[in-house]
Amino acid sequence: MVIIYLTVLCVVAAFNILLHYRVNPKQNGPYTLLFFSVFISCLGHLLLALSPNLDQAIVCIKMIYVGSIFLPLFTFDACLSICKIRLSPWCHHILTLAVFVVFGFSQTIGINDIYYTTIKFIHENGYSNYVATYGFGHDIFNFLMTGFVIINVALIVYAFAKKKNVSFKSLIALSSMEAVSILSFFISRFVESDTLVMPAVYVFDQCALLYICFRVKRYNFEQIISQVLETQNTDSYVLIASDNSFLGCNAVAYETFPHLKNCRIDHTTPSNSELNRMLIAWNKELRQGKVITEKKLEIDGKFYKIKLNQLPLSFFEKINLFKIEDETAVHNYINMLGTNNVRLEMMLKENDTQIRSIQEQMVIGMAHMVENRDSNTGSHIKRTSQVVSILVEYLRKDKKLGQSEFFYDSLVSAAPMHDIGKIAIDDRILRKPGRFTPQEYEEMKSHPEKGAMIVENLLTSVESPEFVKIARNVARYHHERFDGFGYPQKLKGTEIPFEARVMAIADVYDALVSKRCYKAEMSFNEAYDIIIEGMGTQFDPSLKDCFIACRSKLEEYYSNLKENEA
Repeated sequence: MVIIYLTVLCVVAAFNILLHYRVNPKQNGPYTLLFFSVFISCLGHLLLALSPNLDQAIVCIKMIYVGSIFLPLFTFDACLSICKIRLSPWCHHILTLAVFVVFGFSQTIGINDIYYTTIKFIHENGYSNYVATYGFGHDIFNFLMTGFVIINVALIVYAFAKKKNVSFKSLIALSSMEAVSILSFFISRFVESDTLVMPAVYVFDQCALLYICFRVKRYNFEQIISQVLETQNTDSYVLIASDNSFLGCNAVAYETFPHLKNCRIDHTTPSNSELNRMLIAWNKELRQGKVITEKKLEIDGKFYKIKLNQLPLSFFEKINLFKIEDETAVHNYINMLGTNNVRLEMMLKENDTQIRSIQEQMVIGMAHMVENRDSNTGSHIKRTSQVVSILVEYLRKDKKLGQSEFFYDSLVSAAPMHDIGKIAIDDRILRKPGRFTPQEYEEMKSHPEKGAMIVENLLTSVESPEFVKIARNVARYHHERFDGFGYPQKLKGTEIPFEARVMAIADVYDALVSKRCYKAEMSFNEAYDIIIEGMGTQFDPSLKDCFIACRSKLEEYYSNLKENEA
């Protein structure tokens, strides 16, 4: 009867694994590992009952511990997930290390007396079992299991008390699972019948978790939205690496462009269709530094708009995500408008210009708010923007740099935002009439990161991703140094985005030739010498020729400012 009982539990445990995948096939996290741990432990108990001798029984005992030792850790992870509590990584690493140490102790059974000091094989009532005396390794196991139970109960109590956005039905099921597990543990130790009690407890835990998984699926808002969007999507997506390796595409792309089925993953994208040839040529332009984010394509009387998003894969490599939208209906409709087509396009351009103008005024307004609060900058924003314009005027002529007109236009537009993060700095620091203390300077050094966040939040919904990236880089990295001793991230050389390297020269040059509350203005010659001396250490040496060529225009601009002020 015991053998049949354990066999049924193994079958139920295996069936629960399949049922778990059926309930939520895309669910990640500890649940799958937890279900497998239960099955392995139940299977170990069954094989132990069938063991003909002590040696095989020891192997089965070790198998049981594979499941039972890791099961509390996976249950703990499930509790964290259900209760929506985040644990610091180092705490989780310590717990995981402790579990592996105990697991290592358990695997010494039959070799030394760390875990079991003695073990005796028993065969009676038609099944095999054992009796053991425990060593200090097993005492650690008991301590660890008790600790996990206490932590899990504490998590559940905390979630009941504080977490209003957690399903109470899931918490009740989790509480029941913990209560049964604790009670069964003490009962099995009292009657000395782990083989009969614990497998049933593990299977009960599985059933409780199945219910919880079903509840989690109901409240997994992100997953539900993702599934809805996936079913409603009508656009094609194609992934190609920067070296033209084909990385895959979605089902809509395969259906719309059947030739993509002939592309092999991680192989060079073949030029066997008009679409592929266009994407390959686009990739080549990107490697040459030409930033083009949108193109049109006509194939067999159908019209498509293709948008590019570049996703960083590593420091050296990017993945190009091409979104292909079918605009055939829109194109045909616009053609039907005839003479009204021109009027429609003019209206769209006019609206876009108005929106951009409002957005630019908003950004400039925020920049001036910073300027009015900062006692050190004066008209720094206006002056640095003009310096950037002068430098960019020269850089546009250098085709070797490979930057587009869009890039330079965006850099000029983004320049006023470089110090926008100062709006988040306390007035006691920002308006201090003198040099900062080390602590104040450290707080002031946080403004680039804060500025990048403000720029991203402000512009993402109204600007192109490329412009947002340029503006974010200008705000975040304009205090980096070419030698790697800048801040906030101590980037070095070409790790610093090009736009930030240009902004750095404009920012420092204005600071040198302008009067501040803590210093007098420098002469043009002194400022020039400092910038030139800093080429290769503080500044990008490749911009040296640009700065030298723009010297007269910069000095003319600042001289005119002084005359007007006088």
